[in-house]
Amino acid sequence: MKTNLPKTAALIVAAGSSTRFGQDKLTTIVHQRPLISYSLKAFAQAPSIEAIILVVPPERLEQFAIIVASMKMPALRAKTRIVSGGSNRHQSVERGIAALPAEITFVAIHDGARPLITPVLIERTLQAAYKHGTAALACPVTDTLHRTDADGNAQETIDRNQLWAMQTPQVFRAVDLINNLTITGIAHETGFEKAPPTDEVSAFLQGGLRVHLLENREPNIKVTYPEDLALVAAYLARPEKLK
Repeated sequence: MKTNLPKTAALIVAAGSSTRFGQDKLTTIVHQRPLISYSLKAFAQAPSIEAIILVVPPERLEQFAIIVASMKMPALRAKTRIVSGGSNRHQSVERGIAALPAEITFVAIHDGARPLITPVLIERTLQAAYKHGTAALACPVTDTLHRTDADGNAQETIDRNQLWAMQTPQVFRAVDLINNLTITGIAHETGFEKAPPTDEVSAFLQGGLRVHLLENREPNIKVTYPEDLALVAAYLARPEKLK
């Protein structure tokens, strides 16, 4: 590990309810391994990641602890701390940040349901964040976009130029993340509930901060619906992923 780089941790968010999937997607077995294990392995193998905070539902701490303990990766077990999440993403990230080692200066936040992330992509995003102060993987929108009315009828075509579909990891300085969590938390309490941020980039933008977007054309699918699993399983069948 290069000692001149900022000390960096991963915060893997795995505390969601998986409502749209119909069951817990992160413990769903894909190629004899729980889905969450692929993200954990990638971050454990990323050279710049010194600590991993895994945020999970409070009632399932033991289940995820067993998953981590069962992985044949001593480095992963040594780096990982599992903490209880909150009732929404904002609270879960806040609790994960509170569990960070004091010396950490950058944090890479990642959706546990994105199992195709690789150490190379992680390192690319980190290097961009070290340069710009922030960085998030994203992909330019290529589909035609329409806004509909309440009945689902197309009403307006949206200009897709300069529109990006967000991915993770999203990397921030720890101090900026802590400050912005406080700002957005106060905003939630004072009328923000109708449009809460769905990721940390959204929260930063609502706090008036800039985020550098790093284009990614490699597969980085977020498993949301059961049908997503077949596509993800096909990508994960590649030999390098099954090692």
